[in-house]
Amino acid sequence: MQTKSSVCVFATLLFLFGQMPACGSGVCSINDFSFHGAGVIIDLTFPEEAHPTESITHNFTVTAKTSLTLKNFTITIKVLVNSSWQQVYMERSGPAVMSQNDVLSRQLRFEELDPKAHGKLHCFMQVHTNITADPLSYTFYTTHVRRLTYDELLIEYDDLLATYNETLAEYETLLESYSELTATYDTMNSTYNSLLDEYNALQSNYKSLNSTYHSLEATYNSLLSSYYSLEANFNSLNQTFTTLENEINNLRQKTDASKIEIVNTRNLTYLFIGTTIALIILIIYLKKKEPEPYVVIRKETVAVKPTEDS
Repeated sequence: MQTKSSVCVFATLLFLFGQMPACGSGVCSINDFSFHGAGVIIDLTFPEEAHPTESITHNFTVTAKTSLTLKNFTITIKVLVNSSWQQVYMERSGPAVMSQNDVLSRQLRFEELDPKAHGKLHCFMQVHTNITADPLSYTFYTTHVRRLTYDELLIEYDDLLATYNETLAEYETLLESYSELTATYDTMNSTYNSLLDEYNALQSNYKSLNSTYHSLEATYNSLLSSYYSLEANFNSLNQTFTTLENEINNLRQKTDASKIEIVNTRNLTYLFIGTTIALIILIIYLKKKEPEPYVVIRKETVAVKPTEDS
């Protein structure tokens, strides 16, 4: 944006300077007008341009071409302030009798104009002599009032031109950077669109997986509740199993002890029966045998005390 503004200013100044007359040695040239009529020659000189805050001087001479009477000579100068004309000077001369080649000189000097004054000074001149029945009127423009003179504008133009050249170099550098950045942007934009498509696909998968996750989470919570309930039942059953296992072990120990006592009792019974049979056989044997010296055998009955387990 700054580069475009500089180019526009540069082009405008170039156009304006092309319309201006040249000034030499740092001083604007002096313009002059000559008017012929009514038997006189009127020469007017004025500065080409001036600031609104400067005093401006117009010099004019009236030269008689023949003997005559100058009845009236009037000149009025106006300047444009904003959009309206404002009178800044008025000069009136006459009547005067003039011989051939007589010269009437006047200097029009007006001090500072309105700071908002601009454009060329508008001059209205009227000349009336005894040679003509009616006065002659002339309208023309003189000094150009500017905030900046041609030389000042030329200095600004040179500064702007240097700035323009620097800005143009910067612009070309920026243009190259812009081209590189544009290429990088296109590449990154393509990558972005590709990543955006992948992101949208991942977002869709995420929503699907998230829905499945919530469903599985609900199922998990239900199973976890069942697990805690089964775990409580398991712990209760395990405690009952341990109690029953202890009771079984106690009963097994008692059964093993009873079996041992039964085996011992059986062995004693078998021993007793065997002893009894042996005694009976011995008795029978002794009865069948010839009498021998009298032997008295005392028979004792052995009683076995039953145990609590028996």
